[in-house]
Amino acid sequence: MEKADKVKNALQWYDKNKDLYERCAKTKMDIITQILKSKNIPYHSITYRVKDRESYRNKCENDKYTDPVKEIMDLSGIRIIAYTNNDVHKICEIIEEEFIIDEENSMDKHDIMSENQVGYLSVHFIAKLKESRTNLIEYKDYEEIRSEIQVRTLLQHAWAEIEHDRNYKFSGVLPKNIRRKFYLLSGVLELVDNEFDSLSKEIDLYAEQIEKKVVKGNFEIGITSNSLEQYLIKRCENYKQIEALSDGKIVNNEIIEELTRFGFNTIKDIDDAIKEEYLENANTYIGILRTSMVCNDAQKYFEKAYNYAWKGLLKQTRQFWEKQGVKDLEKYMKKYGIFMCTEELPV
Repeated sequence: MEKADKVKNALQWYDKNKDLYERCAKTKMDIITQILKSKNIPYHSITYRVKDRESYRNKCENDKYTDPVKEIMDLSGIRIIAYTNNDVHKICEIIEEEFIIDEENSMDKHDIMSENQVGYLSVHFIAKLKESRTNLIEYKDYEEIRSEIQVRTLLQHAWAEIEHDRNYKFSGVLPKNIRRKFYLLSGVLELVDNEFDSLSKEIDLYAEQIEKKVVKGNFEIGITSNSLEQYLIKRCENYKQIEALSDGKIVNNEIIEELTRFGFNTIKDIDDAIKEEYLENANTYIGILRTSMVCNDAQKYFEKAYNYAWKGLLKQTRQFWEKQGVKDLEKYMKKYGIFMCTEELPV
């Protein structure tokens, strides 16, 4: 078949099937997103795309394709940007479990590069939906559609985008000294990715150690978001009315800043300041912490710790604080612009 006829036939097929491939790519993206969220696997972004007509035409014109419709497998694609290599590994396991992988046309660039090479790394799958899905009517149209699924870290993605952009703007062969800088930078980014993996594992190990200490009642530990969350969950386990904030957070940076400015240095300092009646009258975890500071020393709290992270005070909270012996609340409210409110705001 002449090249012109080959390209013409492929473009006619493209015009007929582009929308179908786009719907399929979005469906696969939605499936992956749902699974990653259900398994609490973190990721930076998931996107999908279908090659535009001009890009597809250019690829069809390549002499290595005799039948572009069958041989070009990345017409539709999904790109998953993860944070660390460890996250990439977990995501790849999910993809291998949930899709039919074309092993011959998929690749992990880590595996194909020799030990003395550096460069852009990522995992590329060519994948179809499994029969368990295509047997369902909502997936039936996608039965034979293969899509490319790329998985890479943020740093790998940054490198790939920069490399592609520079090479696209410079169509010739770059000078040796510039190419060498590219390779050196790629090696540095790979090392940084490895360090992020190591750091992530250290953080996970630290979190496990903190949890074990809290369970054992060892509160002589520093105040961090993790140690504070673990402590509050354990301390409040019998008080079902206590909830996280509307965004799902138990604590935030603002409350940790307040605790530090107030003078609490360890979880034990906080535990010593919390009375049972604070727990009985609290609605949020952060409310317990602010109550423990205000009722411990209101003057110190408002003059040293208060950071304008909250501006509304519930009537029942004010009444509770005053019942606990807090004085001059009216003075502090006027000084810092705190107003009485009727809505359920965390305090």
